Amino acid sequence: MIRSLDENKNTATISKNKKRFNIFSFWKGSHRDRSLLFGIIGGIFLLIKVIEKSIPSKFAHKFPSDISLALLAVLVLITVIHGFYIFIAQHHRRRNPRELKKDYRPSIDIFISALNEEAVIGKTLENLLGLNYPGLKIYAINDRSTDRTKDIIDQIAVKSGAKLTGLHRPSHAAPGKSAALNDALKISSGEVICVLDADAVIDDSFLFNIVSYLGDPQVAAVQAQKVISNPEVNFLTKCQFHEYAMDAYLQMGRDSIRGTVELRGNGQLVKREALEDVGGWNEETITDDLDLSTCLHVNGWDVRFSPENVVLEEGVPTISAFVKQRRRWAEGSMRRYLNYFLQLLQPGNLSMAQIFDTFVFLSEFSVPFWLFLDISYELVTMVLNKESSFSFSIFMMISVMMTLYLFATQFNGLRIYKNQSVGQAFINSVVGVTYFLSTWMFVIMLSYRKILFSRTVGTWTRTAKQGVVS
Repeated sequence: MIRSLDENKNTATISKNKKRFNIFSFWKGSHRDRSLLFGIIGGIFLLIKVIEKSIPSKFAHKFPSDISLALLAVLVLITVIHGFYIFIAQHHRRRNPRELKKDYRPSIDIFISALNEEAVIGKTLENLLGLNYPGLKIYAINDRSTDRTKDIIDQIAVKSGAKLTGLHRPSHAAPGKSAALNDALKISSGEVICVLDADAVIDDSFLFNIVSYLGDPQVAAVQAQKVISNPEVNFLTKCQFHEYAMDAYLQMGRDSIRGTVELRGNGQLVKREALEDVGGWNEETITDDLDLSTCLHVNGWDVRFSPENVVLEEGVPTISAFVKQRRRWAEGSMRRYLNYFLQLLQPGNLSMAQIFDTFVFLSEFSVPFWLFLDISYELVTMVLNKESSFSFSIFMMISVMMTLYLFATQFNGLRIYKNQSVGQAFINSVVGVTYFLSTWMFVIMLSYRKILFSRTVGTWTRTAKQGVVS
C-alpha cells in the first residue's frame, strides 16, 4: 500500500499534552537553554569561587585549597558509588529477574523513518516482511528523500500487500524524525509502536520476546540491546562495538535498580497509550528517543531494557560523521534535561532510584565543563600574578577515579555482553577507555559551545548508512 501524507491534511493531530512542558515553555530555544545551563553550572561554579575567596584566613586551613575541585571530586565519588550499586543490582537481577507476561500479544506497528536511505532500506524492508508476528503492520516513512528511497519503498509496497504501507512526506513537511513518526502515528492503529532505523536487523523471535516486557501496565516502553553490525570495517567501528557493550551494561544497571532507562531510537517499542498520554514525539528536539525517555519518566511511566533481544545497526566509519553524530546526541541530551528541568526537581515525579540515576548521568555532562572552568580560572589567576589554589592531588584523584569507573564499566560490558575472556576484555577496555575519554570530552565541549554561544539550536540530521553488514 502506498499513501501520500498530503491525503491526511484533515486527520486529527495528536493532542499536545501539557505534561510534556514545564514552566519554561513560554521561553524556548537557545536563549532559555543558554541561560539555564550557565546558571546551573557556571553560576554555581562562580558562587563557589566567591565563597572560596571570602573565607577568613584563620579558617582557611579547615577547607581544601580548591573547594570547587574538591566538590567535583565528591561528584565523581558519587558516580563511583553508583557504579558499585548497579553492579550489585545486576548480579541480583540475573538471579531474580522481574517476571514477564509471556502471553501478552498486542498488535504491533513498525515505523521506519527513511531520509535518503537507498543503500539500506530495500534489504531492511525485505527482512521485516519475513517476520511472522500476527497482525504485524509496517510503515515505511519516506521523509522527503531526494534519492531513490521513495522508488524502492514503492516497489516493495506494491508486491507486499497490506502488510507494508509506504508513507511519503511532502517536501514542505516539518523536518525531523519526530515529525515523521508523529505523521505515521496519526494514521496507524497498533497498540504498540516499534521504531527501527533504516539499517536495522532483527531476528524472527525479536517481537515475540521483547513485547512481553510491556505486559506490565506501568511500563510504557522497552529498549533492545543495540549491537554494531560492522565492527571489522575499521578501528573506529570496532571501538563503537565495544562502546555499545558498555552502554548495554549501564542500561541493564539502570533497569536493575528501576532507574531511568533510556530509549535509543533503534529497537524501541512504545505503547500507543503512553505516546498519547505525553502528546507523541516532541518535534522540537534533535534527539527524539532521549526526549521521549525523560518525558515518560517524569510523567510516571516506567521504561525497561531488554539485553537478550538484539537489534543490529551500522557503526559510523569516518571521524567527521562520528563527531557530527555524537555532538547531536550530546546536545540533544543536554537540552532535554534543560527542557524538563523543573519536572525533574518536582517531588513525586521520580523515585529516589531514578533521581540518583539521573544525577549521576548528568555528571557525565557537568564534570568536563566544570573541570574546564576550574583549570581556566586557575590559569587566569596565575597569569595575573596571583597565587593559584589549584590542587594537583585532587585533580589526579578525579582522573584516577573516572578512569577506573570507565574501565570497570567497559570491562563488565565486554565480559557479560560479548563473552570476552579476561585478557581480551582487559586489553579492549584499555583501548575503550582511551577512545571514550578522547572523544567524549571533545564532543561535550563542542556541545557546550553550541548551547552557550550559538543563536540557534542544532537540527536533526541523519547518519549516513553504507549497507555494509559483517
